[in-house]
Amino acid sequence: QIANIGIAGKIQCTNNELGDISATNCACCMMDDDHKLATERSTGSPPIDTNCNSYFDDEGPLLSRLSLLASHDGGVSVKAAGEKKYDGSGNTFSVTSFGQTEIHSALIQSHTVNDLMFGYPSAYLGTVAFLAQMEQGKKSSTPQLSKKEVAKRMLTGQMDADLSFKLGNIADYTSKVGSVCFASCLEGGNCSGQAPGRHEASDVEKIKLGGIQCKPYSSTFETIAKCSASQAALQLNSNDPKYEQCVCANGSDEWSSQGCCLAAGKHDGNDLMGQGCLFEVAGIVDSNYVGMDTSIPSAVDLGAALQSWIDKEAPNSSSEFMCPAAGRGIDEHGKFGHYESFDGSNEHVTYYHTGNDRMRQDDVANSASTEYKTAVTGSSGKFFSPKGLTVKVGTNQISDGYPKEIPHPVYVPSAKKSIDFVYEGVRENFIRNKICGTDTCIVSARLKPNATSFNANEDKDDGTGLPFDGLQPVGHMSGPSAAGRPEYIHQPLFFDGDELLYTQQDNSYADRAAGNGIKIYRPKTNSDPGAFDPSVPESNYQLVDKPYVDSQSEVLQSHIDIEVASGLGARQRMRFGTSYSIWECDPSTNDKCKVPVNSKGDNTCYTTTGSSLFGAKPEIDRNDLTTLGRSNYTYPCSAANLLTPHVVGGKILPMYWYEEATIHATAEEIDLLAAYAASYNASGVNFIIAFGLAFVASFFGMSMLLLCLCFEQKHTFMSAEIQTPSTAQTTTAKSAA
Repeated sequence: QIANIGIAGKIQCTNNELGDISATNCACCMMDDDHKLATERSTGSPPIDTNCNSYFDDEGPLLSRLSLLASHDGGVSVKAAGEKKYDGSGNTFSVTSFGQTEIHSALIQSHTVNDLMFGYPSAYLGTVAFLAQMEQGKKSSTPQLSKKEVAKRMLTGQMDADLSFKLGNIADYTSKVGSVCFASCLEGGNCSGQAPGRHEASDVEKIKLGGIQCKPYSSTFETIAKCSASQAALQLNSNDPKYEQCVCANGSDEWSSQGCCLAAGKHDGNDLMGQGCLFEVAGIVDSNYVGMDTSIPSAVDLGAALQSWIDKEAPNSSSEFMCPAAGRGIDEHGKFGHYESFDGSNEHVTYYHTGNDRMRQDDVANSASTEYKTAVTGSSGKFFSPKGLTVKVGTNQISDGYPKEIPHPVYVPSAKKSIDFVYEGVRENFIRNKICGTDTCIVSARLKPNATSFNANEDKDDGTGLPFDGLQPVGHMSGPSAAGRPEYIHQPLFFDGDELLYTQQDNSYADRAAGNGIKIYRPKTNSDPGAFDPSVPESNYQLVDKPYVDSQSEVLQSHIDIEVASGLGARQRMRFGTSYSIWECDPSTNDKCKVPVNSKGDNTCYTTTGSSLFGAKPEIDRNDLTTLGRSNYTYPCSAANLLTPHVVGGKILPMYWYEEATIHATAEEIDLLAAYAASYNASGVNFIIAFGLAFVASFFGMSMLLLCLCFEQKHTFMSAEIQTPSTAQTTTAKSAA
């Protein structure tokens, strides 16, 4: 019905048709310009069609509810009292129907590290994602089911196979959040603060929800008051059409105690279906995470608790190549330990190539896109190509610490592709890298990601290096729907990336002047850095730019320490970051982005496209719109659309980076390699001694042989020769006498 806006022959939907997925031949409203033209041409009498702008009354029920839910989720304020309304009326915004003097957006939210790590509840998605798919759920169900029964099934995850956006068991999750957050709620007010920490709980489910922000539960908590009031009204008049008994989607009566996710109910004429529901936003901790605190014997075993949770989920099936053929110099020997499949497949779709250097909302569905698949390959980090014995006899090592001068591919699950790791090179003063066992260390080599791993490659269409070197788009395969989301992975803080990533002030892709870029800051201290004010000298915040990032290479780069002779990966620290951007919304490539046009020039993007689209209108319309002061067609700068029209989409915003440490080789295994080195050293020493003794024995033997050959047999080896006087000498001596 949105797609039908402005199309000839698509009349206004009736109240019964609005939102009905089967009503495909009507439009939900008329564009503001068309509505004003029709009114002007009818001497001031407005058409029967609804003006689309009427849905955007800041003080009306729709935006008031969305703003309230967004504020519960930590959404930022995008408008304050006194600013113009979104509905194009020119009137100023004062207060929402819920008493808020600010409009909040769910698009940009603030969350704790704990929430980002382990997941968090969303009041906005819990309500909006359900209601937006209600008609789709009704169409997919049997006609005999009532609207209430369809809602129950949708909110308990029983209809996920039929929905575009999977809801999961929202009702059960909401109840579990209540078990840790209800105590933080104030009567007649909002819930605030955090749930008890993980170390304070022993129940697995409560440990999983430990420390989450409880404010989203405010929407669930308020169902207690509304449902109680409805019940009281029905006791006075059971036929009052403005009230209906509340029904919890999980089949409980928690609406009367802690609140619940509602499948039905009505209060003062307002439908409560879907209210109080919380959607579980997944955290970044994946299913291989295990943490354990054994420092205190009586402490909760966090590792076991998380493992219990993990075991409920489907494992990531994978296989590795472990049976190479016998022989020497065979290529497949270099692939020992490489993945053959991951997540049950030997290849994955990683990108949809469109020829554009930026991800677009319709990339996946666009018939002009080329699907790019990446084969599963690369090491898990445990085995690499061995080099064998490379040191001289008598050395107390089994390798020289220099690996093969080849790229070593390592499979990175978050990218669904392998990344080449290379030898870091000889360190200053020839200091050697070592890995240690119980009490002995041996020489190793350190591998780091190739500096060009995330750079654009003209020979591939896998998206690497787009729109900047240093990025890998992954949103096409990791998004919440078929269309994905603008998500990228990279090295922490864009290490080895394009320097432009730290400013991003070029807005030419949105047909806007340069500016409106980004700045990234990090605290300089591990303690509370205080209020953020970078203009204050000696601020506790560090501006993150390329020189700063380059200086932090040791703490930002991934590395793998390998024992070169055996090829065994011993220790690794994988460090990668994730960034998101707001979808761009280019009206020249996406028809849906033509809808939020502002004909008064109040927006600042896609002006060239706007001029072209205005010029394509019939001359009579152009003339009348010019008379009304509506000839300057401009568009919002992102898919944030009407609520934040000046937010420029496409800025790559770093959200988090993580470090995942893995010990592939135990201390005992390192001790075994050290024992081999000691044995090799001992064998070498014994060989040298034996060789030396043999040499000495051979020398003396040769000496004896020479003496035997050159001198008389009567001579002893260690005595001097005595000369016997001749006959002439004896006669002379006697004559003298």
